[in-house]
Order: sequence, then C-alpha cells, then structure tokens
Amino acid sequence: MQKKNLAAIVASLFIVPVAAHADVTIYGFMSGAVESTKATGNGDSSKDYASRTRVTDNNSRIGFKGAEDLGNGLKAIWQVESSLRNFEQGGVNDAGQSATLGTRNTFVGIESADFGRVLLGKYDTAYKTLSGSGNKALGLDIMADTTASSFSKSSVNGRGEERPNNSLHWYSPKWAGFQLGGSWSVDESRALDGTGARTDAKRLSLGLAYNWQGLNLSTGWDRRYDTAVSGNSNSASTAASGKNTSLYNIAASYKFDTGTYVGGYYEWATYDNVAGSQLKQDDWLLALGQDFGVASVKLGYGQLGSLKNVSAGVNGEDYKAKQWLLGGTYSLSKTTQVLAYYTKITNNPKATANFGNNAISGLTAGNSPQTFGLGLKVAF
Repeated sequence: MQKKNLAAIVASLFIVPVAAHADVTIYGFMSGAVESTKATGNGDSSKDYASRTRVTDNNSRIGFKGAEDLGNGLKAIWQVESSLRNFEQGGVNDAGQSATLGTRNTFVGIESADFGRVLLGKYDTAYKTLSGSGNKALGLDIMADTTASSFSKSSVNGRGEERPNNSLHWYSPKWAGFQLGGSWSVDESRALDGTGARTDAKRLSLGLAYNWQGLNLSTGWDRRYDTAVSGNSNSASTAASGKNTSLYNIAASYKFDTGTYVGGYYEWATYDNVAGSQLKQDDWLLALGQDFGVASVKLGYGQLGSLKNVSAGVNGEDYKAKQWLLGGTYSLSKTTQVLAYYTKITNNPKATANFGNNAISGLTAGNSPQTFGLGLKVAF
C-alpha cells in the first residue's frame, strides 16, 4: 500500500506542472556541416586564414513559447529562444563566445487581432523582421542559417540588421496584405563622448511589408542616435552626441507557380563622422531559385559599394566587396534536409566583409573568405 501511495504522489508531482503549462511549445532545429574554408588574397601570407576543414554549427537553436488567453481577443505571449552556439565544440565558438539562455529572440508581450503584437525584451528590429533576412516570405537570404548567408551587420548585405537588448516592438495585424512594424531600443549606459557630453544611443526602426500571393514588397528605416564613425570606416561604434547613423532599404521578390524564385534588395547607409564629412555606402543583392519537387537550387550575387566622402588621398573603392553564393537543399522528410553550398566574398584592400554565420574571427582587411560545405538539418 505504501509503495502504491508513493507512486501516486510521485506521479502527481509531474502531472500538476504539465497541466499548468499545457500550452508551452518546444521548437528549434539542429544543423551542422563539414566545410573547407580559407581567407587569403591581401598579399601578406602571414595574415592568411589558411585552408582548413572545419565542422560548423549552422545557427542551431532551441526555443520555448506559450500564450495565455486573457479574454476579449487578448492574449499574453512569451518566448525564450537560445542559440545552441557551435554545439560541435561544446557550446563555445571560434571567437570564444559561449552559448547562454535567451541569446536569440526572447520576450514577453500582448497580442490582439485588433492592434497586433507588442513585445518587450530582446528581439529583431522591424527593419530586419519586415524588410530584411527576418522576412521569410521575401526569402532573400537564400542560404539562411548557413555560412553562406549574406545578411549581417558585418557582411555584404543587411548591414543595418540588429537584435537589440532592452527593446520595445510593435507589429500590426495584416491589413489587405500590408504589415507595419516599429522598434525602439533604449540606451541604459548613456556613455560620455570625447567632449564629455552625455550620449543617448537609442535606436529607432520602422518596417513596412506587403504580400499578395507570390509577390512580396518591403521597405525599412533604421537610425542609431549619438553613434558615429571615426575616420574612414563603415563601422559605427563611436559615441558622439548629435551624430547619427541611418540606414534605408527596399526589397522585392516573386515566387512563380513553376517554383521559380527571383528577388532583389537595395540598402544605403549614411554615417556621421566624429570629425569630417558624412560617409555614405550602399549595397545590393540579386537572388534566384528553382524548386524541383523536394529539391531546390539557389544562386545569389551581392555587392557592397564604395565608401563615399572619404578623406583626401583615400580611395573609397578600397572598401568595396562582392559575394557569390550557390546552394541547394534536398528534403528527406518534412523535418530533415540535406544542405550543400559554396560562397566566396571578394574584399578590396580595406574591406572586411565576412560570412553572415560562422564568421572568420579576426579577418584581415583585404582577405577574401570562401567556403564549401555539406550539411544536415533536423527541425523539431
């Protein structure tokens, strides 16, 4: 009798939590690849990333999400999403970064069919979500979640994309195919700039997307306040009161009934300079794809333009970069996919464009990264 009672008590300990959190969804994927990778070409062999074979984690993740019905069409929503960063070497990547809980989109919020979703926490900006690689309907990041991804703030395209901490977001419902979003990231540090002035490096972001059958259109705007470049650079990281970095983009794609996909992306940036002229740079991308049943082939070409308004004696063409990528997928089931890809970024002498995922740590300016990979992805 005591054994039966003990068993009943133990069982009840498991039943109660499950009943209390019955709406929790666990999701994610594991994706890994074997790659042949190198980065050479700047003329100094001592700074080459010599050819090597490496095993990579292609952006694997695990997430937990749920909702509670509050009545009258209102729901409380939440999500905790974590990167399984470089699972192939114990959770620490080549740059020495460790995987921790909540590294990806993690938030608490409210959702309604009338006003949309309001999110508080760490989340992709509206610029990225609606008019960049975060808009899966656009499909412009054709080899997303692999080393061949071309979108990131240090890559060839999507240089205004960010997932800020300490942020508030609103995404509207879809109205006749249109969706609007806005993001506000606060600055809790309020650092002093070089003149001793207190800065407020908040970030504002807007995105607008339209979808009709196979057609997708979008545009976005993003501004980082009190943040500037120093000298001839396209990396805005210097605190400077009254100086801003602004980015704009437009994008379009169409998926035909035949399984043919075409897409294009254009982005331009203006960088206020701590001392000197405002710098400008643009980038663009063309993408093609074709489905063959459970298989697909993808081709993309992107280019980062010259840096304009540089100092006298500096060649803005030296900051240009371009990227070719070719990839394919084959679905073994609804959740398992084989991947193959090749990409090469060609950097001009002062350019440091890197892979969107699995970037080469400490890439030397002028070296051109390239990789060929074969991988497997399993979703759950």
